[in-house]
Amino acid sequence: MSTRWQTPSRRSFLALSGASVAALTVGSPARPVSAAPTSPIIDLGEPVHKVQCLSSAIGTGPDGAPYAYLFVEGNPTTTGEFAVVDLRSRETVLDVRIPVGYGSARTMDVSPVTGDVYFATAENPSGVSSQLYRHRPGASDVERIGETPSGQRTWEIAVGDDGVVWAGTYPGGRLLSFDPETGAVTDHGQALPGEQYIGAIDQVGEEIWVGTQPNGRLARFLPSTGEFGEIELPDGPVASQVESIQHIGGLVFVTTGGRTYVYDIAGGAWTDEIPQVSGYGVSPLDPETESHVYVRSSATIKRYHVATGELETIGWSPNATPEAWAWVDLANPDAPGLSIAFTYWNSGRIYALHPQTRTGYFLQPTLMGAGASLVAIGAGPEGNIYAGAFLSPPGMGRWDPDVGEFELLPGTSQVEGFGTFRTDLVFGRYPQGRLYRYDPSRPWEMGTNPGPTVDLEPYEQNRPQSFVEVGDRVAVSTVPITGRHNGAVTLWDPQTNEVEVFRGIVENQTPVSLVLHDGLLYGGTSINGGYGIDPVTPEAKLFAWDPVTRQKVFETVPVPGAPTVAGLVVDEHERLWGLAGGTLFEFDPAERAVVRTVELFSEPDDSRYGNDHVLVLDHGRLFGVTLHRVFVFDRVTEDCTVLYDGTASGEGEVASARHLAMDRYGDLYFIAQATRLFRYDLPDDTTPPTVEADVRPRDDRAPVKVVRLSASDDDTGVAVIHYRVDGGSWKTYRRPFRLTGRGKHVVEYRAVDRAWNASAVEKVTVTIARR
Repeated sequence: MSTRWQTPSRRSFLALSGASVAALTVGSPARPVSAAPTSPIIDLGEPVHKVQCLSSAIGTGPDGAPYAYLFVEGNPTTTGEFAVVDLRSRETVLDVRIPVGYGSARTMDVSPVTGDVYFATAENPSGVSSQLYRHRPGASDVERIGETPSGQRTWEIAVGDDGVVWAGTYPGGRLLSFDPETGAVTDHGQALPGEQYIGAIDQVGEEIWVGTQPNGRLARFLPSTGEFGEIELPDGPVASQVESIQHIGGLVFVTTGGRTYVYDIAGGAWTDEIPQVSGYGVSPLDPETESHVYVRSSATIKRYHVATGELETIGWSPNATPEAWAWVDLANPDAPGLSIAFTYWNSGRIYALHPQTRTGYFLQPTLMGAGASLVAIGAGPEGNIYAGAFLSPPGMGRWDPDVGEFELLPGTSQVEGFGTFRTDLVFGRYPQGRLYRYDPSRPWEMGTNPGPTVDLEPYEQNRPQSFVEVGDRVAVSTVPITGRHNGAVTLWDPQTNEVEVFRGIVENQTPVSLVLHDGLLYGGTSINGGYGIDPVTPEAKLFAWDPVTRQKVFETVPVPGAPTVAGLVVDEHERLWGLAGGTLFEFDPAERAVVRTVELFSEPDDSRYGNDHVLVLDHGRLFGVTLHRVFVFDRVTEDCTVLYDGTASGEGEVASARHLAMDRYGDLYFIAQATRLFRYDLPDDTTPPTVEADVRPRDDRAPVKVVRLSASDDDTGVAVIHYRVDGGSWKTYRRPFRLTGRGKHVVEYRAVDRAWNASAVEKVTVTIARR
C-alpha cells in the first residue's frame, strides 16, 4: 500500500539561456539570449506528512468526561498543534496551532490541583527560547505563560503536588520551576555534573526526583535547601537515559534501559525489577484491586502486583508503546466503571481496555499533522530520489521523475543515509542503527523487500550516514549513541547481514563521509560524538583506511580548525575533493597532501556532523551544497556560482538548502524549507563548447601580437571564455588583447557553456620578436 501526492510534472528540457547556439568572437559579446521561461528551481512539495505526538496526557474536561490532550509536532515552517480529544464522543473538540514553537520532547502534564494542562516546546525558531504553555479545560485556545532561559530547551515537564510546574532542560541538564500564581521561573541549576539532559521528573514526598541523560543517572532535589543528591541505581548508570519516574503509593518506579526498577520509600531500598519494559513506565494504581499497576513488558501489557512483585500477562498486546497512562470512564454500558487507557505517539492513537469485561477501545483521532522535516536524501540505483524524514513513521518518500509524484514507502522510521549495492538500494535508520537492502525492481513490502536487517546499536552506533560499495561488502559510517565518542566504519555483507564494526578509527571522532579510491576507503570526520557529549578533539580529520588489512593508513587535518570534513568525491584526475564547512579542499592521494583550499563562504560551520554538506561530480562539473547554499564550482578559475540560497523563497532561514542528490536525468535535488524536496533543473547539455585562438600577425618578428578567442556551443550557448598569460590569474575574455614583451608567452584559454560544461584548457605559444 502506498500514498501519492500529485506535484508538478518533470520538464523534458529547460535551456537556462534560451538559446541553441551562441559564440564569442573577435570584438563582440555573446549573442543576446532570452531569459529562461521559468525558474530552474522547482518546489516538488513534502515527501512525508505525519501526525506525531511526543507529548500527551489524559485528564478530564469541564464536564468530567475523559479527555486526551495532544501536542502534535509541526516543523520549522509550521508551528505545533494542540488538540483535545473527547474519549467518549471520539471527537476532536479543539485543534489549534500554537503561536511559537514547532516541536517537543515529552513535555506535558496535568495539574493535580487545577486540572490545567501544561506543555512546552523543545524545537523553536532560531534565537527563540522554549515556550511554556497552559490550557484550561474547556477553553478555546492555549496561553503562552513562560519560557526557559536563553540557550536551554525544555525536555521534560511534571506538575508537583502543589501545582508548581517542574521542567528539565537540554543541553544544560538544568531543573527549572514555574509558579503559576506568580509567573516566576526559577533556575535551580544542573542536576548532576556532566549530564546534559533531564528527561524524567516526579515529586516523591518533599523531594523532586529527576532522571538524566546521557548516562542514565538518578538525582533528588530538595526545594527547601536547593541541593541535589544522587541516588544510585541498582546496577549503576545502565542506559543512556532515564525514561520515566513515577511515585505510586509507597513505591517509586524508575524506567531505564528496557527495565523498570522498583524502590520502596519506607525501606529506602530497591526491591524489584520488571524486565523487558517498553514505553514510559507503569499505569496508576488499579482502583478496583488497589494493588496492581499495568506495564508493557515483552511487547504485551502485563499486570504487576505491587506487594508481591507478581507479573502476569492479561492477554492484551496492542502494537504500541504507552506514553501517558490513566484510568478513564468511557461511559460504555459494555464496560461499566473504569478502563485502563494510554496514549501512543504515532498518529495520536489511544488505546483502552476494561479489565473485567475485556472490552477494548481504539481511537485514531482526526488531527492536522504537518510535513515531516527531512533528514537525508539519496539517489537509488534506478535514479529515483529517496527522502528520509525525522522520527518517521509513516515512512520515507520516493520521487519518480517520470511519474512526477511522491510515493510513501511505509515502515522505515528515520532514515539517516542512502547508498547502493549492485542494483539495490541500501540505507540505514535511527535509532537502532538498522541496515536495510531493497530491490527497487520489486514491490516495496517491509519485512520482505526490504527483508532481514541487522542493527548496529549493540555496537553503540545508531546513525548510519554514508554507504560505499567495497567488493561484496558495503562500508557504512555511523554516529555513536548518545553520550559516546568513537563513531565507526562497519563492513556489512548485505547478503548475510554479517558485520565487522571498527570503532575509533580516528580516536574520539565520528566518520561521516566515505569514498573508495584505489582500494582504500577515504573518510572525513566530525569532532562530535553522539548527542549529549561535548567534543574532546579540536579539528576534524581526513583519513585513509584499508578494508583488506583493516588498518588505518594515515590521517591528516585538511583544513585547520574545521569541526567537520565531509562531501568526499574523487575526480577524473584522481584528486580527492571535500568540504570543511564553507571551505573546499583538493587533496592529492599520491602525495597525501592538500594541494588547494578555497574559502567559498565565510560563516562558521553550523552542522553537527557535516553529513548534509555534499559534493556531486557530473561530466566534469562540481556541484555542491554547504552552509545552506547550492553551488557549482569551477575547478580551473575557482569561480563559485550560487544556484540557490533561499532568498527567492521569502521563507528566511528555513529556506536553507541541505543534502544533494542527482536523478537519472542529471537534475539536482536538495532539501529546502526543512520539509520540502526541491529540484534544480539542469539543461540536458553535457557537451563542452569548442574554443579557438587566432594570433595575428603570424610573423614571429612582429613586436606586438593580438590574440583573438572564439567559442561556440550547439546547445545552451557559450557563457564565458577564460584566459591567462604565462601562468597568471585567470581573466574573462571580452575583446582581443595585445601581447608585448620580447620572448615566448604561453596563452591558456578555455570556454564554459551555460550548463557549466567546460572545454579542456588549450594552449598557444606566442613569440614576440626583439624590437
